[in-house]
Amino acid sequence: MPLRVTIESPMGPLKLLVDHYQHDLLKDEDRTTALMSMVSEAVSSGGTFADLGAGTGPLAVVAALSGAERVIAVEINPRRAKLAEKNLRRYAPRDVKFEVVTADATEKPVNADVIACEMLDTLLLEEDFVRAVNVHLETYDPEVLPKEVHVGVEPVETAPPHPRYEARDPSGAEVLEIVDTNRPIPEKFRYETRWDSVAFHTWIEWDGRRIGGSEVFCPALTVFTRRRPVVGVRGGGLETLHVVDAARTR
Repeated sequence: MPLRVTIESPMGPLKLLVDHYQHDLLKDEDRTTALMSMVSEAVSSGGTFADLGAGTGPLAVVAALSGAERVIAVEINPRRAKLAEKNLRRYAPRDVKFEVVTADATEKPVNADVIACEMLDTLLLEEDFVRAVNVHLETYDPEVLPKEVHVGVEPVETAPPHPRYEARDPSGAEVLEIVDTNRPIPEKFRYETRWDSVAFHTWIEWDGRRIGGSEVFCPALTVFTRRRPVVGVRGGGLETLHVVDAARTR
């Protein structure tokens, strides 16, 4: 059974139908506020907006209410796609055209002036953010939201023998990379470390704040690195994350 939740948006309270997964994501109010505000500002002058991995459609609804002339919500899960359509039918103004596409956003690019993709995770490691964004940049020329994704690191006293996620505030992290999402994003990464045990952070910035580090949005990833570089494949999963062998660092 879907849940009906009330969330605060730039346009005021919205009562949306969501599933349990989306409900958990919406509990992170900083994340929700930042992404909705980015979308609201970007579409204020009109045009077509597409939400990649739309879930039950909160960002699509915000776009429809903020000035977008056409809204496309792309969601692979049929149940969530149906809820997104119900939410858009309730809130989209009559002069706004909208479409819900039940498809994999990495395989079916859509033509839009602005695209948002909230499939963000730590180090962009396990979600399909990079593949979804890159396929759209290769096919069309959209503005991508969020415009930047920040990656950082900080020392921790001890790390488990195997990488582990945990909620941790990213405000003290040293910036390793600022990923420009409006250019093709390299799939492979390599980050140098200066400490034996570290926490990797990923966040977006909004209103002068780092948004991330919660249990549901980019939790920190603690790794025992022994001061060696860490490599991985974005979108490849946690199994692609490796500490470079000492012999290969010489």
